[in-house]
Amino acid sequence: MQTTRRSFLGGLAAASLPAGAIAASAAVPTKQTAKERFEYHLEEMKKAAEELDPLIGWWHVSPIEDDGARCALLVSAFRVSGRYEGDGIYEAGEEHWNGNRIKYRVVLLPDRIDDERLFKVITLEGSERLQLLESRLETFIGRRIA
Repeated sequence: MQTTRRSFLGGLAAASLPAGAIAASAAVPTKQTAKERFEYHLEEMKKAAEELDPLIGWWHVSPIEDDGARCALLVSAFRVSGRYEGDGIYEAGEEHWNGNRIKYRVVLLPDRIDDERLFKVITLEGSERLQLLESRLETFIGRRIA
């Protein structure tokens, strides 16, 4: 019989309670809303995925809307492809359709959002201008080339 993480943790919790408390806790089910269950399981899935792949650096989850306008759920994990090593020119983290990598000028901004550094990212020809948080930047850029 293979022990799962959930059954192991449940066994630890049960072993730490007196016998009367186990029966009492089993008799009173905790009722969670669907949104609470969704958020709990999403966080557990993210933790497990990050244990399996430590290079995951940024998540995108499309929200489930109450009005029913969206009926699908999209969860994307992005891998770290580069690290900020000072202002300069960086390659894109992924190759373009033609095998080349777009070049970006990356500049650290003085602003912070939720205590995370913010960067200005501009293509060398200036056609694309972005502001990215560091967690997103690391999944967007590749190596520094200048």
